[in-house]
Amino acid sequence: MTAVGIAAGLTLGVRAQDASAVYMFVLDQAGVPVLEVNPADITIVEEAGPATVSSVSRYGWPLKLTVFVDNGPGTSESLVHLRNGLIKLFEGIPRQIPVSLIAIAPNPRWLVRDSKDLVQLKEAVGLLTSDDGYGRFSDALSEYADRLDREFLKVEDGLPPYLPVLVSIATTNIDGSDVRKERNEKMLLSLRKHRVWTHQIMVTPGRRTNEPGDVSNLDVDDGQNDAVAQLVKQVTQGSYVPVSGNATTGLATSILPGVAQTIAFRYLKQMTQHRIVFERAKGATGPMKNFKLSLSNHPGARVLLSTDGNMP
Repeated sequence: MTAVGIAAGLTLGVRAQDASAVYMFVLDQAGVPVLEVNPADITIVEEAGPATVSSVSRYGWPLKLTVFVDNGPGTSESLVHLRNGLIKLFEGIPRQIPVSLIAIAPNPRWLVRDSKDLVQLKEAVGLLTSDDGYGRFSDALSEYADRLDREFLKVEDGLPPYLPVLVSIATTNIDGSDVRKERNEKMLLSLRKHRVWTHQIMVTPGRRTNEPGDVSNLDVDDGQNDAVAQLVKQVTQGSYVPVSGNATTGLATSILPGVAQTIAFRYLKQMTQHRIVFERAKGATGPMKNFKLSLSNHPGARVLLSTDGNMP
């Protein structure tokens, strides 16, 4: 029997007066997702007593990927590595995931939108050219959050139709965004509300050489993007990878291929999980304390649980 626990005091999503739901992903000993689980295989207990499992059903929550690329001066010397890395990223994710690619210099603009066609995605990568205008990282984040607000406006209870995934390749160099505290706060709240899963790759370009008579080669807004990216990481519990300007070859050799593998595994978990509906013990109310789920008839299985279908 495999037993897994969720932290004490956790409140599970209530679907009916006495019914609750939890989501489960199971890998067998060989690392293959278990697709068939019977209600009789599952035992749920909490401090208030044992629960009664009502049903177990397969539940798939798909992903949708959006990629931002800063194609401004801060990444101009890395353009070849950016393109090669993006191709590795798109080759490595499941074809069922719709992909959008957005260049953010001198303004955010679509190169391709919601495509599952690898040929089309590679053609979009070929449209990525260097621009003299500064990238607009914060502006792109705010526009992305606003689009999710509009798209998920009518999602009041339960999950939206897909899990938003954002990969951003930006620079810590000077940015051309209209950065305002209130706008960034609204953006961060929306990213958290919509459960956006973020992967941020921040490139720090080499410093330009001082011209004769210059006092400093530091631009006034250097570090602004990095501060915003750190906040996004914190709010979304996403990933953050710093890359120095002389190490951008890693975008194609390891960083973006690694992101593709991570997304592919997350997609597998999201699409092969199970939704378990159960009735709590008689008289049980409030947060479930000392929640524990046990799985029988699947020796050596690895189990992951989520309260909302958003698998870690």
